[in-house]
Amino acid sequence: MIEVLKRSAHFHEVVDRQDPVLIVLFRRQRDPNSTQTRLAYEGVVETCCALVTWATMEFDDWSRVVDEFKITSLPTTLIFVHGVEAERILGARTEEELRSDLAEYL
Repeated sequence: MIEVLKRSAHFHEVVDRQDPVLIVLFRRQRDPNSTQTRLAYEGVVETCCALVTWATMEFDDWSRVVDEFKITSLPTTLIFVHGVEAERILGARTEEELRSDLAEYL
């Protein structure tokens, strides 16, 4: 299941839970690269383990988060381990590329 984060406070609530692994995709609805990565992301989520928490945040909902985490391109995927940012993935990904990028967390 993918949790949809709609505001900065909700984003922080999810990060503050300090889940073992939280992966958040930042995207824009009408951006083709974001759409490609969202579809790949959904494909990975369908077959992934239960230990990973998955979330997504739409461009228009996250201006404070963008400033705080210095997100400069779309799509961007942030990986948090126990509430601490461990890695970020910039740019569009296919499902195979995303699986490879996330392998150590899955």
